[in-house]
Amino acid sequence: MTNPRRLRRCVVGVLGALLAMSAVATAQPPPAPPYPTAPPPRSSPPAPPPRSYPPPAVVEAAPPPLSPAMRVIYAPFYAAGLVIRYGVYYVIVAPLEVFGRALNYGVEGGVSRGDDR
Repeated sequence: MTNPRRLRRCVVGVLGALLAMSAVATAQPPPAPPYPTAPPPRSSPPAPPPRSYPPPAVVEAAPPPLSPAMRVIYAPFYAAGLVIRYGVYYVIVAPLEVFGRALNYGVEGGVSRGDDR
């Protein structure tokens, strides 16, 4: 058998818990804080711009040229770079471009001879 007092306490406790949960769920957030006050007005006008500006910094246009000894040391590497750059282009890249154009446009290259007007 169940005890009526115990049952009543349980029902009152459950109802109290439900009431507390509903109060928390429906509670509104606190109001936002007020806007800050405006800053006080200026008592004096802003300072005028300076009458003259400092001269701009001097930037060197180009580095000094290499000494003759450094030119002699650097020359073979410069020549090798040119040979590699243009040699690769004219030996490998240019023939492939010409071959690709021949495949795309045919032997005439997409230009008529003028006799088929």
